[in-house]
Amino acid sequence: MAEALAEKIIQAGIKASLVAYCPTMDLIALVTVDGKINVYRLSGHKVFGISSKDPLANVTQIKWKPNGRCLAAACDEHSLSLTDTNTGNIVHRISCSDYSTSPICCLGWGINFADTSQMSAQVQSLPKGLTLDDVISHNPQVNSLDSTLDLPLDLRFLDVETLLPRLSTLSPGGVDLDVFSSRTSLESLFQPLNRGSTDTADVLLVGFADGTIHLRIYDVFEIGTFDLQQSLRTPGKCRPILHASHPYSTTHCILMSNSTNCQERLQLVPLDLRFISTTGRFLSLLASKATQLQNILRYIQQVQRQMYTDLKASQDLPRRFMGSLEESLQDSGDLSWQQAAYHLVVTGNCHPEVKDWLINQLGERGHKRWEKATVMGYESVRRLTHECLLPALERLTVVVSRLRGLSKFQFPGVMLGLLTRDLDNTIDTTNSLQLVAHHVLIASASELRQFKAFSVWLHEEVQNQTTDSSNVEAAEKDANFDYIMTLDYIEGAMKRSQLLSFFEIDPQSDHPGDWDLTAEGGSLFEIYQREITAGQQNELFAKRLPRLDGLIKHLSDQCTTIFNSIAETQRRNVRFGPPIDLATEISTCLDMRILALSPEELGRYVTYVIVGPTATQPGVFIYKVTVEIENGMSSTRLFERSVICADGLDIRDAKFVDDNDLLLAIAESGSSKILRIPYAALAENCNGLQYTTMSGSFGLSSDPAGTEQHPRPSVDLTDAKQLELYTWQQFPAGVSWTPQRLEVNGRKGRRVVCVVTEDGFHYRVYDLDASQSSVEDQDMEPEGL
Repeated sequence: MAEALAEKIIQAGIKASLVAYCPTMDLIALVTVDGKINVYRLSGHKVFGISSKDPLANVTQIKWKPNGRCLAAACDEHSLSLTDTNTGNIVHRISCSDYSTSPICCLGWGINFADTSQMSAQVQSLPKGLTLDDVISHNPQVNSLDSTLDLPLDLRFLDVETLLPRLSTLSPGGVDLDVFSSRTSLESLFQPLNRGSTDTADVLLVGFADGTIHLRIYDVFEIGTFDLQQSLRTPGKCRPILHASHPYSTTHCILMSNSTNCQERLQLVPLDLRFISTTGRFLSLLASKATQLQNILRYIQQVQRQMYTDLKASQDLPRRFMGSLEESLQDSGDLSWQQAAYHLVVTGNCHPEVKDWLINQLGERGHKRWEKATVMGYESVRRLTHECLLPALERLTVVVSRLRGLSKFQFPGVMLGLLTRDLDNTIDTTNSLQLVAHHVLIASASELRQFKAFSVWLHEEVQNQTTDSSNVEAAEKDANFDYIMTLDYIEGAMKRSQLLSFFEIDPQSDHPGDWDLTAEGGSLFEIYQREITAGQQNELFAKRLPRLDGLIKHLSDQCTTIFNSIAETQRRNVRFGPPIDLATEISTCLDMRILALSPEELGRYVTYVIVGPTATQPGVFIYKVTVEIENGMSSTRLFERSVICADGLDIRDAKFVDDNDLLLAIAESGSSKILRIPYAALAENCNGLQYTTMSGSFGLSSDPAGTEQHPRPSVDLTDAKQLELYTWQQFPAGVSWTPQRLEVNGRKGRRVVCVVTEDGFHYRVYDLDASQSSVEDQDMEPEGL
């Protein structure tokens, strides 16, 4: 009897097709009927939940990252969210409407080694008990064994960003911006590139119902979007269903349906990612730095938005106070508030309209509100500039300089797609931003000191005009005033703050027109330096140059050019192989797995595809496709098939466990079962499946299912003895025990299967390595919500 590790009742109901078991931790992610994503421990405790921005949006796919650190969720609102497992926060929300308007129907996430031969040798040399899974999960025991000193390699991947000051957290700004609001999520975005992570590249594949395939590496770095119908040059309508990969193989596999002339075929499509082998270990460094660059840009853009919001809020309230006084002064005579305030400071003579305004409109309460709003605005701009913007720009300069070094000193034959000219322009823009940020810092600090002096004077004037203090008392208080600072504020910042020259606060102000750097001559930094110096003398600032937000947008455009150049170079090294016809119908029970033949044959891999019963094919078919990879390009060498006779049996699901066994879930009125069948064709295994070679050219077979041959099945489940032989788990009768969906985790140390029942309210987790002394399950007391 298999040991039941956990059981839980989900009262909201489970969508059986949307359950995923974490590859490295005992976490179960599932989607409830009401559209919420919840992650549970085996104990039944909820770890975190994910909700869509649109309450009416439906979750279509979920997928764990191979290292278990992230969960991807696709919604029918054309968005893909990546949630950090440690924090439960969404670290990336990707809008997929630019790639396709069709719903996401397939998610795949795989890990590939940059140097397959070296990694295979390392795995072979591991002590007994350590496997490939330990290498993928970065087991500390494996990392401690890698003590080989390689100075050139260590220098190449030396991450100097760890020596820079840590970026400060930002105030929450909404669902998409909360990623920078906590220290944990912020540090997860800027993790240093360690030596172990340089050996692998994780690939995220997003498949759409119209046949569009979108590829990303390292979560956020885009490779490109491909159309299956155009890439395969097939007349049918393509729809991706499943994705599979192997760490040693740069060729991934896509299982898709191809509909032509009212007929739907199941096809296997090899996907050659040649950029992994051609770029090698540089790919991880390139993608890591490009991803860091994207994250820093997001951080800078949010800093700029917060600076704009805080400065605008600090200007709105004083404008309203002064605006009401300006109307009164204009009605009584040709006089402005600036002139009246200057006159009041110098002579002490208060205009009647000003006195009435100080007593009846401003007062003590209004002064406190004015002071609080203005001081908070100045201090926020100063803090964000000093603690957030300048450190982020410094970090961005280091990252771009690293990419520039890669562009100038890359190895021959390694195509990275980096242009030194583009990187030099980006550094020039960053230097200009640093110059502007320093002047923002100087202006905000100076105006804050001036305002504080002005605020003290204004507070005393409110009291004097309210209480009508004597001249002697006023003279004693005058000694504490900083008149120079007060007059400087009245003449300058009170009329128009210098910070408004850096931010577009007033929508009616003149926007700078299009500017041409080439016509100016020299670098952008030199132009800004010259214009700012001239602006300080003429009380104007660079009206024809973009302000802070425009300059950040210009930097973003330059970085986008760099990203597009890298992606275009890598996109040329993506190839779709010819499709292989498997079946003429699409079954609801599908699974796929890629195996490496042996460490000595790293260029040969086997893809197994299990296809459940259909309306015309009652059996379970297992297809075995042997592929040979040379120089990153795959070619099919052998196409075989095995049949499991299951006539009259209700097969609910089929899943591969590992490189040897598969599971079949069978629903019966009396007692449902889970079968465990070895599918690898081993000569010494008399119970293993036997495979026959398929006739016809690969991908062009006139009868892909081989129905004309009617081969003898290697396993006959209609035979009671064979059915009993392969029975691994047997359940009591009832819908609460009937298996509907299997979710298998075959990782080392915790090989389990999560069984979702037919009623949609239960799931149970069983240990795949438990003793099989009994086949009758025992009743358990389920844990409810």
